Amino acid sequence: MNRPNTLIMITLAVPFLGVSLPRMAAGDTQVRQLVGQWKMILVMNGSAKLRVFTAGDGPTIVMLPGLGIGPAGLEPLAQRLLAGGFRVILPEPRGYGESTGALDGVTLHDLAGDVARAIEDIGGAPVLVAGHAYGDRVGRMLASDRPDLVRGVVVMAAAGKFPPRAEAVQNLMSYLDKSLPAESRLMAAKAALYGPESNPTLDDVAPDRISADTIKMQIVTIDPKLVPLESWWPGGKAPMLVIQGLADVLGPPENGRSLKADYPDRVTLVEVPGLGHAMPRVAPDLIAEAITAFARKLGN
Repeated sequence: MNRPNTLIMITLAVPFLGVSLPRMAAGDTQVRQLVGQWKMILVMNGSAKLRVFTAGDGPTIVMLPGLGIGPAGLEPLAQRLLAGGFRVILPEPRGYGESTGALDGVTLHDLAGDVARAIEDIGGAPVLVAGHAYGDRVGRMLASDRPDLVRGVVVMAAAGKFPPRAEAVQNLMSYLDKSLPAESRLMAAKAALYGPESNPTLDDVAPDRISADTIKMQIVTIDPKLVPLESWWPGGKAPMLVIQGLADVLGPPENGRSLKADYPDRVTLVEVPGLGHAMPRVAPDLIAEAITAFARKLGN
């Protein structure tokens, strides 16, 4: 039986989030912000004004979060990479926090351009770009559009060729729906994101972790009519690390295996039994170890 078209399912589901899509939007300030050691830099890319957070010294890793999530969603993993001697750059996507810009008619090329401008302004190129879930699409688009800025690509929870099943998409939509009770969102998150061996908390599904404006903008960019799969799927020609949870129902493991089969000479595939979609939060030590080993190999 054919699987449903994920883009159509998500697009139809989004209206119940109650969000309109303006041409220009202020960021959703009712979301979680980074605090502490992070230095914030404002980056302009055309009409977009984007906040970018950076910390640490050493080789640069640019980290890109998943659907509707901001930099704070990757902070547990980022902290481990900082401790390992890396410099980390965390761009805040359009519509999230205080990052503003056009949300209508945006493509993966545009969002990759936002990241490229952040790298150019802050420095550190060529960088290792590490994207989780939706963010890995932006990372691979960046590596395709601007290979001069990227020395390697890390894909966490690959997606693209093999879509999730209908039940997984519905659970994702329930998790993203801020109007639902926290306990309902927690159950949906466990099913869609965390896997059977994980126990997410109410803090993991707190409404301030996601921006509905950003979600709706990002969903449109998935449309293959706007940007064909083949334009971003390869991730340019850079070496690639693919970390795939075998319990991931949103980014089925077939995606990682397909990348390895498509580009066997430059793709390193790490499969982790029992790990679900939200791997940066569930297993930051494991993920940081894999990224560190890959980065050192590139350095050699």
